[in-house]
Amino acid sequence: RRRSTFCTMGRRRARALTQTRWYHKVAITDGLVPSRAQEQRAPTSDLNSAPLSAPEHTKPIEVCGTRQVPVCATGERPRVYVVWHKHSDLRLHDHEPLSLAHLEQPQLPVVHMHVFDAFWFGRTRLGKFQKTGPLRAAFWRECVLDLRWSLQKRGQELFVRFGTSAAEAVRELSRAVDIAKIFTYAEVCSEELAIEEAVERALKQMGKSDSDLVRCWGYTLHHIDDLKKGCAQPPEDWITPYLSFGAFKKEIASCRIRPIGFEWETLTGSDGAVVFSRAPENLGADSWGSIPTLVELGFTAQEAATAGTVDPRAQYPWHGGENAALVRLEEYLWGKKALKQYVGTTDWSSSGKCSASRDQTSKLSPYLAFGCLSPRLLYWEVKRFDSQARCKGAKGLINSLLWRDFYRFIVYFAWGDRMFHLFGPTSCGSVPGGHKTPTKWCCKHYNNIFGGSDPRLWTWEGPRKGGETLRKWTDGRTGYPFVDAAMNELRETGFLHHLNRETVGWFFIRDLRVDWRLAAEWFESCLVDYDCVLNWGNWVYFILTQLPAREDDRPGGGPRYTLPRYSPYLMASQVLGWGREHDPQATYVKRWVPEVRGLPSELAREPWRAGEIDNEDDAALLGLLDAAGEGTAAWECSSCTLQNPMRRKFCDACGSRRPKLAVGIGATATSAEKHHSRRGIYTQPPIVPPPPEDKMEGLCDGCQDFALGCPGDDYRFFCEGCWSAWAVSYSEQDLEGSVNVRVEEVSSDSSGGWALVPRLAHPAAVGSACAELPQRGSHSQPSQPFGRTEAVKDCERGKKSSTRWAVRGNRCERAQ
Repeated sequence: RRRSTFCTMGRRRARALTQTRWYHKVAITDGLVPSRAQEQRAPTSDLNSAPLSAPEHTKPIEVCGTRQVPVCATGERPRVYVVWHKHSDLRLHDHEPLSLAHLEQPQLPVVHMHVFDAFWFGRTRLGKFQKTGPLRAAFWRECVLDLRWSLQKRGQELFVRFGTSAAEAVRELSRAVDIAKIFTYAEVCSEELAIEEAVERALKQMGKSDSDLVRCWGYTLHHIDDLKKGCAQPPEDWITPYLSFGAFKKEIASCRIRPIGFEWETLTGSDGAVVFSRAPENLGADSWGSIPTLVELGFTAQEAATAGTVDPRAQYPWHGGENAALVRLEEYLWGKKALKQYVGTTDWSSSGKCSASRDQTSKLSPYLAFGCLSPRLLYWEVKRFDSQARCKGAKGLINSLLWRDFYRFIVYFAWGDRMFHLFGPTSCGSVPGGHKTPTKWCCKHYNNIFGGSDPRLWTWEGPRKGGETLRKWTDGRTGYPFVDAAMNELRETGFLHHLNRETVGWFFIRDLRVDWRLAAEWFESCLVDYDCVLNWGNWVYFILTQLPAREDDRPGGGPRYTLPRYSPYLMASQVLGWGREHDPQATYVKRWVPEVRGLPSELAREPWRAGEIDNEDDAALLGLLDAAGEGTAAWECSSCTLQNPMRRKFCDACGSRRPKLAVGIGATATSAEKHHSRRGIYTQPPIVPPPPEDKMEGLCDGCQDFALGCPGDDYRFFCEGCWSAWAVSYSEQDLEGSVNVRVEEVSSDSSGGWALVPRLAHPAAVGSACAELPQRGSHSQPSQPFGRTEAVKDCERGKKSSTRWAVRGNRCERAQ
């Protein structure tokens, strides 16, 4: 039988766990990782605490409705296999642990289990935010509901527990059945590994061995065993903490993607399909457990009600579950053929991304994060679409999937828990015994390998000192509408474009200078598509490595070394630059920041500039112009007696400033005051002073004078005086129609997407002779996924499996 080497760990797994415990012990003695006793005394403002190791499980939530599994009355418990569905693999198709459990010999009944582990509904380490926010919890619950429905449709059932830990759920299940093996996907991050190890300890208490917890490698496009076969050197040698994404793609370019079902193909029958085994008969209907409501998971009634409604401004009305994921994939690729419009999340060559059409991104990230959609299925469908209709979008979407591989492998082989350190994984200060102060000849990050200054030299504020600043950022009250709009969208919908995530992240660390891990924890709480390696990986790879830098002017320095660069003004230039480039009409800003809807686009992005129309002097000016007319209104310079047009603030001859005007027309002043009151916090300066204004010079379309000014929404240029009058008149217009959002309809057909799943990855119902697949339409794929023949040949050439690796979630051997 051909089986993934990840399924048979034995002593290698025990050795990896020993290394993990050794690292934790060394880190404690070095003062980097607090022990559990120290954690209770450690203040939350300890900025130099090293990797955030997995904490103890939070106190179980007091819930009702969970039924205990009755102990078998006869004393003979039936032997079963258990498929442990975590919150990252809530699907049936292309699921290796599921397929192996139902194909394992001797054939036994199978229990599918999912646990809403109480740990995930506790609080984050530093910021004490909800670890799982209500929006993500609602999506998670929908995914589990869909999984249970799919299992019941095929004659199986889902064992559900909540308000407890996964290890306790296994102990409870073992009182009714004899667990022979547990099949699940492997993890690489410390908190997930801690839960996995707790389950392993529970199995040992039942008299089981390490091999009875069968871990399979998943999540990535490339299987970990194929990296050694397809790459020129072992991955341990070239995957280092300093590896770039470009170098990673070059190394894996020769590695093929396995076809769907390759790991268990030889274990299936002649029809090539996995048939579900029956569930144990001694578990009654009440023993399987109920799926909890949001209130039972610890949320308030108001939070539950808010999470149950779809914001009409949301980019897509996501509904959780495997069926919804397959429907979305079918609709996006073959229904709308929207892959031709795809521009990707990290492609900045396309401007106007904030106001772009919804199909320019796939909106599949929440389904990939919860494992409702197999990345391999997505890959082969994109390849098949590209073979029929060549388009740039295919390459962009595959590139996004490779980012998932990059972060997963670099966390596994190189970063480990260093990803959670204040200094980041590319700094030797994040390992035991590393340099807390940069040393020029050993610290690669200080040698400017990524272009930014060293995080060890940056000034960081903790949750106590930076608490009010942090709250303004999370609440969307920074005074910069482009940042506030993104934070409001994140809080209300649980989603954010990658462009906006980078913008608010750079603003957070460059200008607010608060511990970046607080922001990463807030993303963890809010994002529906939260993924540990992607979220924290993006923060340390994209954000932390781009701290403002200047040349080291100290003795022995020079252009090769850098120091932090500080400024009293805004340093995250993307806040204004990307706002103008990707939201030119301020449609996105006005949608999420209602206070600036009455302003022209230029002022809506920079409302502090609207102060020109709010003071009494300009209100009086507008009144005088209306009363006297543009041609007759003038003022006399007190220095040179030159008569200047009233709109001019400075004398054309000597440059003297126009004298202060008395308030003239009361109606105009009242209009300005009314406009001022509608702007709320945007009548005040932003939290960080904006950069000095660089005004444009041109021919004014109002007075036909050549002067300093700004362009309007209709690309007309106005001088300072005409700009004020135009802005006031513009603010009175009804702009509600420009921010209306169309709520996208989602297909109600829950089975249409299953036509994309090949027979080998489509589990059949209990007692079926073969899988019952939906009828394929004219656009559906053949019985084998595109490229399967080539991929099988490539994999069979390296048929012998590698056994050189085991889980290394806390691997930190590469200190420098």
